[in-house]
Amino acid sequence: MKNPLFPIVALLSLLMACSGGNNDLTKAGLKGKIKSIREVQCDATYQGNKWIAGKPLTGDQRVLRYDPDGLFIESYAVSDKGDTLGKSSCKRENGEIVEEIYYSKFYLNPKDSKLYPTSKTILERVSDEQVNFEIWEGERLFKQGANYHDSKGRMLKQVQVINDREVIIHYVYEKNLLAEHYQEEENGERSATQLYDYDGFDNKGNWTMKLIYRGNERIKPDLVIKRELEYY
Repeated sequence: MKNPLFPIVALLSLLMACSGGNNDLTKAGLKGKIKSIREVQCDATYQGNKWIAGKPLTGDQRVLRYDPDGLFIESYAVSDKGDTLGKSSCKRENGEIVEEIYYSKFYLNPKDSKLYPTSKTILERVSDEQVNFEIWEGERLFKQGANYHDSKGRMLKQVQVINDREVIIHYVYEKNLLAEHYQEEENGERSATQLYDYDGFDNKGNWTMKLIYRGNERIKPDLVIKRELEYY
C-alpha cells in the first residue's frame, strides 16, 4: 500500500507558499537559490544511539521544482525507476498562485498509462494574512476553508470545512522550523498530532533529514524523510 503522505504534502506545500511578499523559497524557510528538492520517505532505524533513515517505505519520491527567482513551479511523485506517478502544477496571476491542479496516473492497459487531473484547488487572497481555498474533485466541492499566515508567510492555521464539519489545523514553529502540527475538532479536542525533529543540514542551512512522530510523545519516529537539494 502506498503511503498517502506525498499527495497531502504536495498540496500543503502549495497552500503554505501562497502568501504575499517574499518568494516561495523564503516563505518556506529555505535558503539559497534552490532548483529542486527531492524527498524520500524512509523507515526509522535506531543506530549509533540515534534514529536515522532506514529503508525507503515505498519506491516513490517527491520532487519540488523552483525557478531562478525562487517561485514554485511544480511538484511530482516519481518511482524509483523514474516513472511519474502524480504531478501538481500551479497557475499564477500577478505573481500570486490562484490555482493548483493535481494529476494522478491511471493505466489504460497493462502497458499504457496517462496522467489525469483528479483535483483542483482554487485560491483567493482576502488579506495579507488570509487566503481562502476550495478543493474540487471534478464537479464536486470536496473541501473549502482558509489559510492564515504570519508576517513571514508561514501558515499558522488552516480552517477546513468538509461536509459541514469544521476543523482547524494548527502549525507551531521553533527556530524557523515546523515543530508541531495538530488538528482542533469542533468540540475543542485536539487530535492528529504530529511532532517533528531535524537531524542533518547542508552547507546552506537547509535540513536534510526530518523525523516525524505521530502522537504527543517523541519516543520512536513513525517516519523519516530524507531530503536532497539541488541549487542553481
